[in-house]
Amino acid sequence: MAHRVLELTLVSASDLKDVNMLSHMEVYAAASIYGDPLTRQCTHTDRYGGRYPEWHKTLRFAVPPTAAAASAAGSYLHVLLRTERAFGFDDRDVGEVLVPVADLLAGACVTGAQRRCASYQVRKVQCVEHHGVLSVSYRLGPVMAPVRRDIERCGGAVGYPVMRWQPCHPPSYTYVPPYQSVAPRYPLPYVRTLAPKNVRRTGASRWGSAQG
Repeated sequence: MAHRVLELTLVSASDLKDVNMLSHMEVYAAASIYGDPLTRQCTHTDRYGGRYPEWHKTLRFAVPPTAAAASAAGSYLHVLLRTERAFGFDDRDVGEVLVPVADLLAGACVTGAQRRCASYQVRKVQCVEHHGVLSVSYRLGPVMAPVRRDIERCGGAVGYPVMRWQPCHPPSYTYVPPYQSVAPRYPLPYVRTLAPKNVRRTGASRWGSAQG
């Protein structure tokens, strides 16, 4: 579908609430289109600003082409501010900003591609309490039509590109059948049979000397 590219620069934040009790705050920002975790992008961590971090990081998002389309889709820009913590503890939320994308589109219609600056109050996550200000700048690119692939049609039916015919040559190697573990057949060995010698038997030898 058609869309525009929102080029958002997260400049800085000021007067944030200090949520770290034992260490200095090291704040970074994570921006996304609300409800779509695949669009999440993060800035670097400012390790020295504390409650007044600065990033000057530019992020890009695909948004609806018009303010009416963004309003109908309920599209919001979500910026979550978090601080890193020492000793392997999980990062802690500092605050968040929710901006309707329709407001950004409506404000950019007058200036076109020129960059605009804006400031938004930072509120506690999932709360109405505000503490701090987020400064940003943004601009919107032109409307980009969806990319359509060329499809060949013939008689109302969808056609597919025909592969060019190429001659088929037999392989240059010889097929060798797989090895089979079958016992080989050898000819039976030739065995020479010796005939018994003719033994002359006498009565004496047969019946003994007693009968002689």
